[in-house]
Amino acid sequence: MTEELQRDKIFVPSGVSGKLKIVLHDVSGTLIRALGTIERRGYDYRDVHCTQRVDGDFDLLVAVEDTGGPNDLDTLCLQLERLYNVVSAEKVGRRKRAERA
Repeated sequence: MTEELQRDKIFVPSGVSGKLKIVLHDVSGTLIRALGTIERRGYDYRDVHCTQRVDGDFDLLVAVEDTGGPNDLDTLCLQLERLYNVVSAEKVGRRKRAERA
């Protein structure tokens, strides 16, 4: 019985990784809620960089790797946007260069 329970806890990473840009209001606990949500949804955060904006909000750049969560970072962004005092969340990354004629 315990072996079955332990087997259920083993996640197979899907290989999803990327960077998220999250805009937060400067309110106590908002950063912890955002990072906690990332972990609870099956992702590890590898690199976290936070800068304050002119308007007082914070830009949070987070590099994430999948540990068994949803295979779509868009779903994670929607879940983060539902948190109190999170203004926005979006995927960021390399943009393809425009082809030159």
